[in-house]
Amino acid sequence: MIFGSFLGLFSFEREVYLSYRRQEEQGISDLKFSANQISGMLEYFYRRGDVEQVEIAISKLGSDPHLRMALLFDENNRVIVATRYEFRNRSIDQISLPNYLPAEFSQVREIMSGEVKLAENKDSNWAIYPIPLGAKPGEIRPSRIGILLLEYDLLSVKQQTYEDALKRSIETSIALAVFCTIVWLFFEKTLTARAARLVTASNNFSKGELSDRAQLGGSDEIAQIAVAFNHMVDRIQSDTEVLQSSEKRFRTLVSNITGAVYRLVLDSDWKIEFVSDGISEISGYPASDFINNKVRNFNKIIHPDDAVMVKRMIDKRIFKKQNYILEYRIIRADSSLRWVSDKGQGIFNENGDLLWLDGVIFDITKRKQAEAELHQTLQLKDRLAEVANHRAQKLKQTLQDLQQTQAQLIQTEKMSSLGQMVAGVAHEINNPVNFIHANLSHVSTYTHNLLKLVDLYQEKYPQPPAEIEDLIEDSDLEFINEDLPSILSSMHSGTNRIREIVLSLRNFSRLDESDLKPVNIHEGIDSTLLILQSAIKAKPNFDEIEIVKNYGELPLVECYAGQLNQVFMSIFSNSIYALQNRPKDVASEPKNPSFSQIIITTSMQKSGWVKISIKDNGPGIDGAVKSKIFDPFFTTKPVGQGTGLGLSVSYQIVVDKHGGKLECISAVGEGTEMAIEIPIARSKTKL
Repeated sequence: MIFGSFLGLFSFEREVYLSYRRQEEQGISDLKFSANQISGMLEYFYRRGDVEQVEIAISKLGSDPHLRMALLFDENNRVIVATRYEFRNRSIDQISLPNYLPAEFSQVREIMSGEVKLAENKDSNWAIYPIPLGAKPGEIRPSRIGILLLEYDLLSVKQQTYEDALKRSIETSIALAVFCTIVWLFFEKTLTARAARLVTASNNFSKGELSDRAQLGGSDEIAQIAVAFNHMVDRIQSDTEVLQSSEKRFRTLVSNITGAVYRLVLDSDWKIEFVSDGISEISGYPASDFINNKVRNFNKIIHPDDAVMVKRMIDKRIFKKQNYILEYRIIRADSSLRWVSDKGQGIFNENGDLLWLDGVIFDITKRKQAEAELHQTLQLKDRLAEVANHRAQKLKQTLQDLQQTQAQLIQTEKMSSLGQMVAGVAHEINNPVNFIHANLSHVSTYTHNLLKLVDLYQEKYPQPPAEIEDLIEDSDLEFINEDLPSILSSMHSGTNRIREIVLSLRNFSRLDESDLKPVNIHEGIDSTLLILQSAIKAKPNFDEIEIVKNYGELPLVECYAGQLNQVFMSIFSNSIYALQNRPKDVASEPKNPSFSQIIITTSMQKSGWVKISIKDNGPGIDGAVKSKIFDPFFTTKPVGQGTGLGLSVSYQIVVDKHGGKLECISAVGEGTEMAIEIPIARSKTKL
């Protein structure tokens, strides 16, 4: 009876203890499951920016009778949402919580993995899970990490468990007392001594003494049990020897593999059931530290920045029942980093349930370092190539600029030399022409007087001597008398024309006006047209070009006259060339009459600018050509007929020298208009 009572009390205490343990473990498991679901749901809501759903989710937790509280802290440990309203917007130090929780918050944020802890008084469980609160603008990974804190009540559950255990214990104790009395009487009379010998052998077996056997005679049940026990020990001893031999061969094989072979259970703690000694060289920790997570968990030495990725990728592959190959960093015992390659697979039972993970870990730090060095080398190579290409482009541009400048200098020098030659020719012609022109009036007077004198001689001496009569007849005096005044008048007109040409040449060259001076724009245009008169006139293969002048009232314009005349010369020359070489089908279009025409229009613009428009009815220019006409060395003329610098130099003269604008307005079949705009005075230039 005493033994039965003692056994009943012991059973009660043990059942209560085991029930408490089961409730604690079940509570931890349930809380982990709930916390995982809730934290995932909150993280999803924050990624979507749906804060309202976060509050609704936390509020719903208040309906759980076993959940004492649920608190969501921000990155500064201040309550954002809570099932208890009085805790909202309070900091952690304003809430009555265990002192160790702030440190746990920091650890959870660091490893980005939740944990569940049993309270010190064992009446509740605490779940602490990190919650990314959403990324700030420009962030790829959120930097704000909040904390979800859940307190699960164990006290009421344990109380109910205690009452149930007490009831069962009382019932069991009564039955056990009766049973023990009967058994005691039976064993006392028949089984006690022999059972004691069997128990001794069993205890020795449990201690690993496989050589001990139960030596019992007879043929009763105890003897049969002893025989069965001895057979079992023999079989276990044989199996143990085989297993030890197999394990020795396996460890020898594994030790020859580069890397660390492992088997782990994919639970929240990643419990490792086996890992080879190769892990010591990789991590710096002995393999025994990781067996059953005796000293440390392997997932705790994974770099925090890689831990979430590793777990996510393994879960994804296991869900699809696929092998996984991962590369991530671990933190060694000496705090240094190592890159590892983790290759593994899930082992499933016949029902498709995951049993464990088998895999091997290799140290790939040297390979990663080589890849990084190669990447840096390639970056340096690309940078050097970029610099070399930039310098080559810069040198090419410099050469092009030099060629352009040289060609422009040559063109400018040619125009300057032409101007000097024109001015010289004009000066040399001007003096004798002026001399002839000035004396023609005297010659006319003298001739008139002489002819009058001859008439008087004929009147007074109608019958001259025969010799004079013959001379009059031979020289045809009557014709001379009629033709000579006409000849003198023609010579006078010719000298006037020569003087006009000389004046136009002088106006075009403008050597005496190399500086900025007020100039009559119309005189420059007229002088240029006079020089091009021979090109404008009709030729055997094309008609004369009609020049239409629509001159407006323009003031004197402050400009470089010689350079501006050079612009007019270039534009007129291009128009004349286009008109003389236009196809016949273009000349027959309505917008382009069959006769060739250049229209010159000048006008005042707002803000003190003048506009000179030179428009022809030639074939026009397409868009591709028009975009290049101001580029140096670009020409559509055959080789030897154009340098490609005329419009380029003209653009520089108008835009750079005069602060003006030069624009080409043209379309195929509609002719070409060159519009020049320059300020009347440089002080009024508006770029």
